[in-house]
Amino acid sequence: MSSSLIEVQREEFSILDSWLKAREFIVVGKSVRRVDSLEKVLGRARYVEDYLVEGMTYARIVKSSVPHGLIESISPGEASSHPDFIDLITAEDVPGQNQVGYYISDQPALAEGKVRFHGEPVALVVARKPESAELLRSMVEVRVKPLPAVFDPLEAMKDQVIIHEEVGSNVVIKTHIGKGDAEKALEESDYVVENEYRMGYQDHAYIEPEGVLAIPKDGEYTVIAPAQYPHLAQLISARVLGVPQSKVRVIQPMIGGAFGGKDDMGPILAAQAVVAAHKTGKPVLLTYSREDSFTSHCKRDPAIIYYKSGASKEGRLTAVQVRIIFDAGAYANRGPFTLWRATAHASGPYEVPNVDSRGFLVYTNKVYQGSFRGFGNPQVQFAAERQMDELAEKLGIDPLEFRLMNILKPGSRTCTNQLLDHSVGIGEALRRVAEASGWREKRRRYGRIENGKARGIGVACAWHGISTSRGVPDWCNAYINVAKDGSVSVYTGIVEFGQGSHTGILQIVSEALGIPVEKINLIGGTSDAPDTGATHGSRGLSFGGTAALIAATKIRKAVQRVAARSFGCSPDDVELRDGWVYCRRDPEKRMRWEEAVKACYLQGEEMSATGYFFMPKERFDEKKGQGQAYVVFSYMAIITEVEVDVETGLTRVLKVWPALCAGRIINPELAKGQVDGAILQGLGYMLLEEIKVEDGRILNPAFTDYLVPTIMDLPEIMDPIYVEDYFKYGPMGAKGLAEMALIPMAPAIGNAIKHAVGVSPREVPYPAEKLYMDLRRVRGG
Repeated sequence: MSSSLIEVQREEFSILDSWLKAREFIVVGKSVRRVDSLEKVLGRARYVEDYLVEGMTYARIVKSSVPHGLIESISPGEASSHPDFIDLITAEDVPGQNQVGYYISDQPALAEGKVRFHGEPVALVVARKPESAELLRSMVEVRVKPLPAVFDPLEAMKDQVIIHEEVGSNVVIKTHIGKGDAEKALEESDYVVENEYRMGYQDHAYIEPEGVLAIPKDGEYTVIAPAQYPHLAQLISARVLGVPQSKVRVIQPMIGGAFGGKDDMGPILAAQAVVAAHKTGKPVLLTYSREDSFTSHCKRDPAIIYYKSGASKEGRLTAVQVRIIFDAGAYANRGPFTLWRATAHASGPYEVPNVDSRGFLVYTNKVYQGSFRGFGNPQVQFAAERQMDELAEKLGIDPLEFRLMNILKPGSRTCTNQLLDHSVGIGEALRRVAEASGWREKRRRYGRIENGKARGIGVACAWHGISTSRGVPDWCNAYINVAKDGSVSVYTGIVEFGQGSHTGILQIVSEALGIPVEKINLIGGTSDAPDTGATHGSRGLSFGGTAALIAATKIRKAVQRVAARSFGCSPDDVELRDGWVYCRRDPEKRMRWEEAVKACYLQGEEMSATGYFFMPKERFDEKKGQGQAYVVFSYMAIITEVEVDVETGLTRVLKVWPALCAGRIINPELAKGQVDGAILQGLGYMLLEEIKVEDGRILNPAFTDYLVPTIMDLPEIMDPIYVEDYFKYGPMGAKGLAEMALIPMAPAIGNAIKHAVGVSPREVPYPAEKLYMDLRRVRGG
């Protein structure tokens, strides 16, 4: 961290440190009711399709029916004679840059010159009625000259079919982290395990498919977009329009699920919708059907992972060597970052002296990958945690004890040689969850087939870097204004899409100002608010809360100064609590919050404040693959108990014990909701959710054949064990948690299946039919 940054942010560091040391809280740490719960329960919440605008028109995407080809022509065909037809929008109608690529400029808003996957949007049809738009898109005539296509990333790496000529290779990007000499260490290891793991797509399957409403007026545009980063949607919309960013205003409606998918798709749909609004001069509501969502929006990255790990006879990890191939699909999108995260987390949350982890992002002619809860980490943690169990078996050591022997702790160095100087509670979490689950007794008792069924118990751990990776700048920002009547408005770019971040931010502000949550109004998820960065990477509350805490504390200090003059005491002796401002040494000296605010206005104290904080980061050496990968990590340990029907291969997850290390828990009930939801999503990833692809075409673009967990699949989930390993730059010590329980869920189930029936899952998903075939092979059936 540079000395200049310390000097510039001296006040901010002091504020965070003072709250980190606080030991008594009134609102923080309590299960305050979600601020949006009543609106949702009563049906008053407004989603994007609930907005009605005069003169509104309706748009649908026209999709490519081939996976790779040259566009020869696009015309309305018979659609133009329909009375509800308004216009057909193609790449030729984009007034600015036809580019929505996130990191690499390889993705058009609408296909231009070439299509690269089956389902790629090539045009929009705009109509007066939504049902007409659905009909008319089937009438649009698209002529494409097919080209050879490639669907397997291993074949694509041979570059016999080039998907992006401007890149010159299908290998988009390579990643590497290294420490020590893994090759030599593996040769000298007493035990070595080597396996190949394969992971498939996972669809976000959010209840609300994608949609955006774009409203043009006098050369400016209002965009109502379910996006996880309103300022990015603003930036990309301005880019395709060829106008300054200030000419586009983005407003967040209520969002019906996101899980990372609307971080990517929100800006893309916004770009498509504003182009249509620009050309037609009318408000345009662009929506994806459920089938569109399956065929044309991003997915969790499919992966092939080659993993080799070694250990000494004493049970110490000696080395890991990992090769990770992520299938990018047709466009790079977030792939460079999901791949890097996977590469940097490949060792698992363990001390490994020798590491060689390398990643390859590869184009194929399939739907592209993107942000999804866990962001590249679930794939590699599955491989790492399965390896840990197989190594433990070779060593003859209990797999949980083997983990404890190698687990990260304060003072450890990670696989990138980053020193962990604080906020590392995974060892305690693992010990506590083992005790809560009755691990040792069940490991002895389970693993036997009785009446055609067998039970097993499995454990898996995970770590997850919070914030952006390496030295990539990251910041948070918030603005707070106190009105003369004492009511408070908080402005944040953090988006609420079900995770509860807005409620947590309000609790933090309530704690800092000593006033009820009901007196505070939060304006979030809009480009009118300060740019707080994206609501992804588990940074919503951990970063948005930090900014709000800094701003609120500045106002708190102003109130303390004014009250101190009135009370005749030191500002440090002024307490704000339960809507009162009083002197700790003489509590009879007090005034209502509203009186204190009025006095601040009269005495010239500013009643607004900005809470900008630039996250301190250390250097990362890209060439060596060493240095600070992330400013902090959250950790998770999960134990699952399963029952396997050996006659059918059906696996039921019976019980789950979660233990979470995410710093201070701001709202335990919201945290539990995130843990429970992530557990069920991880269960679906492992056992149910399989996208079938043939020649680049998704064969099951509906919930009829793409199975997600239902209430019938819900296991008994125990109350989370919270190990509060405080983070010095988090609000009151909090870290991110929303992604954590999903990441180790698949390997925990896989390890429990192995314990139950002796079969080692090496694929995700691993549905009943795959286990059935593996059981037949193992049992010679």
